[in-house]
Amino acid sequence: GLADNTIGIRFRSLRMLYNLAIEQKIVKAEYYPFRSFKVSRLHQQTAKRAIRKDDILRIVHYSTDDGRVQLAVDLFAFSYYMGGINFVDMCYLTEKNIIDNRLVYIRKKTKKLIKLPLQTEALKILARYNGVSLHKVIAKVNIRLKKIGEELNLPIDITTYVARHSFATVLKRSGVSTSLICETLGHSSEKVTQIYLDSFENSQIDAAMQNLL
Repeated sequence: GLADNTIGIRFRSLRMLYNLAIEQKIVKAEYYPFRSFKVSRLHQQTAKRAIRKDDILRIVHYSTDDGRVQLAVDLFAFSYYMGGINFVDMCYLTEKNIIDNRLVYIRKKTKKLIKLPLQTEALKILARYNGVSLHKVIAKVNIRLKKIGEELNLPIDITTYVARHSFATVLKRSGVSTSLICETLGHSSEKVTQIYLDSFENSQIDAAMQNLL
């Protein structure tokens, strides 16, 4: 009953363990099952998770007196302002990650070094939560973000990852190269970045097609 992508992740873990078992001579290489069974086929394109810039700003400027809801808004905004940093990497940030007015950190997933200029609005958010631990709150944050999205009548469910995807898409629509977006996001390749990038709006495609006439 699981989605193909979820099954694929589990099979990749199994494949990694099997390769390790072969190296340690626990099993024979001739029994390797992944020559005929290709894990790469267990991949389906996921729904786009980016929203328009004006909708992003509606979330960023969302007004609330509930501190827990404000935390959700601020984490979303911080991710958007700071290169689409994901929640896991945000959780591990400390004062040591601020060097010469830049946010400097190593992405947990790809081990890539990220250096970004600290935006003014991002600095304000950091000041509000100095010393606060963010571990184990992502589920509740996404629940609150989803409610905000519903209240604002946004087209998709809002999560912290929407900020990351939207950051990449806004840059793309501004003419920034995929290679630069890839470097900013800390992806392992431009192919991964392309998955993040939302499709162009119909109006942009319609305008481009006029060049054919």
